[in-house]
Amino acid sequence: MRFEETPSLEKFVLDYLQRVGALTEQESYATLGVLLPDDLTGYFREEQLLLAFDYEVAEETEGSLLITHGSPFLDKTVESVLQNYGHFTVRYWSGHIPELPRNFEQKILAKLEFRRCRPPKVNMHVVEECIFYEFNFRCTFRSHEKSEEVVTVVVNGSNGQVQTDFFQSWQKHVPAEKREYSLPQARQLPLDGLYQTACRNAEQVTQMWVDKIMAQGAWQKKKELAKIASYYGELAAEIQKKLTGLGDLKKKARLEQQMSATLADRERREKDATERYGVEVDIHLDHVVAYYIPCLWVKLELAHKDQVRAFTVFYNPLSNEIETPVCECCGRQTTSLVPDRDGFVCPECSVGGRKK
Repeated sequence: MRFEETPSLEKFVLDYLQRVGALTEQESYATLGVLLPDDLTGYFREEQLLLAFDYEVAEETEGSLLITHGSPFLDKTVESVLQNYGHFTVRYWSGHIPELPRNFEQKILAKLEFRRCRPPKVNMHVVEECIFYEFNFRCTFRSHEKSEEVVTVVVNGSNGQVQTDFFQSWQKHVPAEKREYSLPQARQLPLDGLYQTACRNAEQVTQMWVDKIMAQGAWQKKKELAKIASYYGELAAEIQKKLTGLGDLKKKARLEQQMSATLADRERREKDATERYGVEVDIHLDHVVAYYIPCLWVKLELAHKDQVRAFTVFYNPLSNEIETPVCECCGRQTTSLVPDRDGFVCPECSVGGRKK
């Protein structure tokens, strides 16, 4: 399986430029010449660009612009995709600004375990508007049959976590066409990083589709290979029968050549059949939906020995759930947290369990 023939970052930029009407030409290895349309020259403040996707190439190519994660051009490209792309939709939270549930401390105890700490107490909370990005990737699967699927990944723009059950909650909510509230916006992670997170998760989901397609075609492949084996097996047996006890050297040489050609043809047919039932995947970003939702950041106080520790949790009123936090050491989600130095980590990373 391949995510694209070219690296995902280069492919993303190339797809964007082509879809907005820019003229592009591969100048050399890892460099792309670009002539922007009139409506984008002001946005990028250039009419012609030479983009480089390799650091050494950029260093050696005068006038080139290095495109990498965090580069200004890439940030502006992603911003343009999310704000001006042909398939971009914005949906807003409707109704009242959410409040902290009265039983919030009980919700925390039901969701999270803080080891070696007294039960958490709510110190304060703030309500901020968070953006959840729904990245929709169109996947084309080429095998013995061609098919298409849309893979959807929703990412919390404030912390980069993938939302696996987002639509179960959103389907119960009626979105508004415009904001019905006034709130500060929560901090946002770089958009290119959110996009890369979505790409990684989309590739994982796509692999599941690949496995399914291969499983569905397995019996057909087995049946076709069996036919090939039976047909060429009979041919080879017939030639071998003629060779047995044959004294004419010319006829023997001719039959041996025929046997060699038969075996080579069988190998070719088996290879073609195997490749036909393999799966090749093309995947590209099709459209994006941004959900603006007021969420709560809740600061907790936890007593640990003679210290008072602070820890902040994220509460999503759409799902009425506390989002699973991540370990401050390994970055993996965990529902069990252990005080460690100045923060909280998962049990595996805690003192005594951490690998040296």
